[in-house]
Amino acid sequence: MRLRLILATTALAALFSLVPATAHAELNLWVSYHFAGMDNYDAGEYQNALVLYQQALDETKTKYRRADTLNGLGRVYHAIGNFDEAEHYYQEALDLKKHALGRNHRDLPQTLNNLADLHYILEDMDDVEDLYRRALDINERDQFNIEVSRSLNGLALVHNDRGEYVEAENLLLRAVEVNDKAERRDHPYLATVLTNLGILYTNLGRYDEAEPMFERAQYIHNVALRADHPDVSVRLHATAALYQAIGRGGEAVALATRAEAIRDAQRNNGNLY
Repeated sequence: MRLRLILATTALAALFSLVPATAHAELNLWVSYHFAGMDNYDAGEYQNALVLYQQALDETKTKYRRADTLNGLGRVYHAIGNFDEAEHYYQEALDLKKHALGRNHRDLPQTLNNLADLHYILEDMDDVEDLYRRALDINERDQFNIEVSRSLNGLALVHNDRGEYVEAENLLLRAVEVNDKAERRDHPYLATVLTNLGILYTNLGRYDEAEPMFERAQYIHNVALRADHPDVSVRLHATAALYQAIGRGGEAVALATRAEAIRDAQRNNGNLY
């Protein structure tokens, strides 16, 4: 069975400066709820994140803070499969960011990438590549920004789907390089890129190159994520496909069983669609 490459889904820290303890109560409440929402998203606790982000939204009228929280809400709805709500919140966040920060502010690529990821999932391909490239253009002077890695990963999916495997591989290798040079060697986004390289190499029959990618992704997941995180399930399924292809059927079944157990538990908690 041919596997599809995957999107980067782990939450990012918003661009936000620490505030003094004497700051306005509204701001302190927003900080508390917003960053608690981010922590729960990172942990794959999407229902908790949804409640916390909504509380954060209720605590501020400042445009750029609301934009950050709207973006977070979009990611949660995206993760649980409510794509209409996700697009609504992403678009509102993007409009607010443009108004409050300017059309070329370094905070825009995150939401542009989110919209591109969503449209890719929905197979609405008309503007996917343009959104990823717009995000790259904004980050032209910040080539090690983590959003550059996300854009490259997304463009690799587009080229892979066209059968342009050399270009897809080159984009993924560039994304690995971006993360390595920025010393994000334990970041979940890097694990996603490595998983995609493993999937690509498996699909191309380059099995000896695929396994080290999955092994490095596994190391990052062990360091950065809980064992029941949805991203772990994706990697386990991909590794199982590799093992099946190279005749390690028993190990493949064991990994696929673990992956399904994670997904079933997440669905039962309302965390996956």
